Parts: sequence; structure tokens; C-alpha cells
Amino acid sequence: MQEDFRVAIDIGTTKVCTIITRRRADHRVEVAGIGLVPCSGMSKGLVADSQAVTAAVRESLAIASADAGVEIASVYAGLTGTHVESKNRWVNVPRADGMRAVTDLDLSAAKKAAGKFALADDRKLLHVIPRSYALDGLHGVRNPLGMHTGELHVESHVITGSVSAITKLHNAVSDAGVRISSMVVEPVATADAVLTADEREDGAVLIDIGGGTSDIAVYHTGTVIHTAVIPVGGFQFSNDLSIAFSIDFDAAEQLKLEHGTAAPELAGMSDEITLHPTTMDQPLAITKREVGQVLKERVSELCRMILLKLEEPHLADVPTDRVVFTGGGAKLEGFLNIAKFIFQRKVRLATPRGLDGMPAGTNDPSYSAAVGIALWGLRNLPSENHISRRNGIAVSGETQNSRSGAFATIRGWLPRREWDRKSDREKETAGV
Repeated sequence: MQEDFRVAIDIGTTKVCTIITRRRADHRVEVAGIGLVPCSGMSKGLVADSQAVTAAVRESLAIASADAGVEIASVYAGLTGTHVESKNRWVNVPRADGMRAVTDLDLSAAKKAAGKFALADDRKLLHVIPRSYALDGLHGVRNPLGMHTGELHVESHVITGSVSAITKLHNAVSDAGVRISSMVVEPVATADAVLTADEREDGAVLIDIGGGTSDIAVYHTGTVIHTAVIPVGGFQFSNDLSIAFSIDFDAAEQLKLEHGTAAPELAGMSDEITLHPTTMDQPLAITKREVGQVLKERVSELCRMILLKLEEPHLADVPTDRVVFTGGGAKLEGFLNIAKFIFQRKVRLATPRGLDGMPAGTNDPSYSAAVGIALWGLRNLPSENHISRRNGIAVSGETQNSRSGAFATIRGWLPRREWDRKSDREKETAGV
């Protein structure tokens, strides 16, 4: 069987993550390579410095390519930002008169009909996702294939984006030397990696707290019914600390990673943290509780902003009593407790699922978007191979050996604290 490789790239405000996947003969999907590097060229999901984005994408692709022993030709690229908009549409599907069975051609026509509407010059159609069908007035049909009807209507979730924002991202990735096979809106893609079948069916709100944005997707009866993006994420958490304590952003980021909490009431007052404010000639001693007070306010504000985004007429009667968080920003200590209090719903923190062979340390909420992009492309886009040649290296067998070198780059970039914890867990497992 010809090997089926797909490449997904998540270009975030703080990092670029590339994942190379391979579909095995048993139809399971495994990770063949992975590359993670920091990124400074994005702002709130938008390209702010195209050269910096291109450089980060090129480096991430190179690491993943060396890890898997393959050459990347094309990719699925994730897309987010407040320019992404969605709506639900009911349309009549044009077909021949008379009672006859619904065919694959009718379903294709339904999708085309749902995507035919007037768009402003600066808007581009990204996704048309059929939700349900109506056959001669009978609503709620999920798969009408083979059923007989005279009239066919389809309800679809339609997502559009800004032409200029899409073009900038497209050019930044293309300049890295690969072709974009398709752009995938991240709120929809991430759901493929973290939501369970019951959550999709019974109703759930998925919230991915990234570096510069928080992506929202609402699911019910098995399909997406609402998507939105808020321009607030983990970057703002660190920025608030930078302003509050007059320290540079890198120091604020390190402070968040090492001492960050959104539950100041549980933090001690005795342990002092020494900072070096840019406005002072001498060090400043603060406590973890003071750090927590700043972060608690930002987390509370973000949760209220998300609630406002969910106050849509078409969501009024949707039973969304489950809120699923993912993304690196949601890992902040105390985050879920605040969310549970403000949302008054069941909440959980989700890690990505669906790919075999994720390297140790990558089964983490911050990888959910990249995994979701890969899975969404495999399940919803035409079959294709994103690899141009094999470089003479067998993926199975040698991948794990090559991965140790590539993954060392990832390990070197991730916060020291995460690797210290990993080492502690390994020692405990080994009985050290």
C-alpha cells in the first residue's frame, strides 16, 4: 500500500508546531515526525512580521522533516484570529423534479449551494460544514443518502475569513518552501483531537486558550453549530505581569511559568520571589499570592468574555452544560476552578487524542490544535500525500532514533519546569 503522509502546521502567537502523520495499513494514524520552535512574528493570530513567521515555519518544518526522514512538499495550515466569522444557513438544493433517491451528487450539490452567497470583497469562504438535512419538510436527517424525497434542503455551518489575513499567512508559509494544500480553521480542527463522541452529541463548548487567541467551538447533535475567536490568550497573562511588576516580557513569561497561579488564596505569603524591575535600581521582593492576584483578574475577565461570545440567539436552547478547555493557557494553576465558578457548568482540561506514537512530553493541551489540524484533514479533505520523497530513510524503525535528536530541540525550548517534572516522573517510574 502506498504510504499516506499528511503534514499539519499550527502557527501560533508563541510557537510553530509541525506534525507529520502517517496512515498505517490498519488505518490507524501515527506520528512520524514533529518540530516545535518559538515564534515572534504573530500577534493575536495574525501575521505581524512575515519574515519572522517564515523563518519559524521553515525551522519547524526542517526539524519535523529530519525527525521523520522525509521531505515535506505541502501542508495543512491552521488559521485563527478575530477575522474568522461563522453563521448557519438553510438552503434549497437544486435537483430534478420528482420523487427520487438522494445520491452522492445531491450531497455535493448541497454543499455547493450552501456556499453560494454574496461575500464582501475582503471576505473568503473557508468551510461549508453540513449539519442536517430536510426531506420534504422532515427535519433533522443527518445522512439522507439513499432516502427518497421530492425536495431537499440542507443546514450548514459556514465559516469565512479576511482575504488580507489569509493571504499574509499563506504567503508566509509558502515562502518557507512548501505548498499549502488547505487552510483549516483551528476552532473546528481542535475538536477532532479533544472532544468525545458524547460531548459532540449531547452538547459541549470547546475553548482552546492559545498564546494570543482563545478559539471557541460549540457542538451539538454531532456537529459544530457556532465558532468564534477572542483576541486574548496566554500572552496577555504574561503581559499583565510585565506591566504590574515593571519587568520585561521574557521575565514575566518565566514568572508565569515558575510561579503562576490563578488561585492566590491557596498561595503562601512567606515564599518570596525576587524580581528586577526595569524602573528600579534594586531588586523587588514579591509573593506568589501577589502574582496570583494579577492572573486571577485576567482569567476571570477572559471567562466573562467567552460567556458574552456564547450569548447568541441560536445557542439559547442548546444544552451546553459541558465546557472543555485545551491549549497551553488553560494549564495555569487554578484556571479550571475560576472557569467552573463563572460558567456554572462541568469543566475539564483536555489533551489531544487520536494519534499513535506521540513523543513523551507532547501529550499536552498545547499540542491539541496541531493534532486536530492533522486529524481534520485526514477525515474531511481529499486523499493526498504531503511528502515529495523519502530521502532513503525508513520511517518505521529509524524514526524513533532520529526523533531523539530532533526532539532535543523541542526539549531545549520548552520551559525548564516541564522537563524537571518529566524527569521526576521518570525517576518515580524507575523506582529511583
